Amino acid sequence: MYIKKVKTGYQYIEKYIDESGTEKRVKITLKDKKRATQVSALQLLDKKIYDKLNSNTISKNVKLSVVYEKWSEMVAKTYLFSTYKSYMSSVRGFVNIYKDWKIDRIKTTHLQDYLIRNSLKPKTIKNRQTVLGNLFSFAVKMQYIEENPISSVFIPRMKKTVLDYEIQENKGLSLDELRQVIAYCHETNRSKRLIFIMEFLFLTGLRLEELAGLQKSSVDLDNKQIVIRHVTYSKAHGEDTRKLYPPKTRASFRKVYLNPRAIEIIEWFLENSLDKSFVFTNEKGNIVVQQNMYIFIRTVCENALGKFENRKYNVHMLRHSHITILAELGVPIKAIMERVGHSDIKTTLEVYSHVSNQMRKETMNKLDSLVLEPKKSTPKSTPNE
Repeated sequence: MYIKKVKTGYQYIEKYIDESGTEKRVKITLKDKKRATQVSALQLLDKKIYDKLNSNTISKNVKLSVVYEKWSEMVAKTYLFSTYKSYMSSVRGFVNIYKDWKIDRIKTTHLQDYLIRNSLKPKTIKNRQTVLGNLFSFAVKMQYIEENPISSVFIPRMKKTVLDYEIQENKGLSLDELRQVIAYCHETNRSKRLIFIMEFLFLTGLRLEELAGLQKSSVDLDNKQIVIRHVTYSKAHGEDTRKLYPPKTRASFRKVYLNPRAIEIIEWFLENSLDKSFVFTNEKGNIVVQQNMYIFIRTVCENALGKFENRKYNVHMLRHSHITILAELGVPIKAIMERVGHSDIKTTLEVYSHVSNQMRKETMNKLDSLVLEPKKSTPKSTPNE
């Protein structure tokens, strides 16, 4: 979608590919280009595209909506709830546009056009490509179509910029930075519960859904540990937050050692409990969900440390920070994997290879101590000298 200034306001224009493979456009004019207006414009344009593409008589052959319904039932039975929700979210936009099309009319050009026309992040495009591929692969297996049209989709490789590398370099918080953020939180009377949750995530490396799903029965303070048995869906709202699911992988079932400060935080939540089953809750006794925690962390970090284009603050950076600290302490990579619940060593290595400032200093000191040439011997004086 792109925006053009016109006399009556702002014109929003979107391109799409019709059934014949021809590029077409739809447009609407709105009064401004605020963020909320842009979101609304995108929805209206998608509706226009849908109407244009479905203006002709639909064939009696099987529609995408029918295949989608059968596929979603299969996904719900095959994957964890969080994965199921992620899959449905990834294909929703495409299905809304093409739901009344017979599936064999959907070609590679339609898929490629949909994936690249909204200027999404490369990671988001790749994820949608994968999930749509799963949907059409299911259609092939069910013999609705002969071949998967997404297999020929070509997504341009996005070139990384200096800013991209800087964002990756600045991922995570140091211990001193976290202290600075916590001090700011106390000075500005922020929620004590959210402060402690942020600190606990940093100290343990837990995923937010693991922390939110931690029950009192899984706390063993005598042995200074907690047991990860369940998770919640961290993007859920209302009653859905109370539903528990198995952890993502077998490696995620684990015992996590607690240092003295982490034990103090657990004890505070137990003493100030607002729920009979769960340990961590907000002031209303509800389980903390991703959106609320994300907004809190981003806000306090930007206020305490500064807002920078090359630095992003979020919940997951606390887990990244924990792994980096373990690497600084010289903890073996296998032990790190066990502690944070990684099943694939590549996942741990992606963070482990992120060299912190402290590790750089240690490397510099070791390099400075290297001596390649033998020490020069001091000439001996003779009796006549």
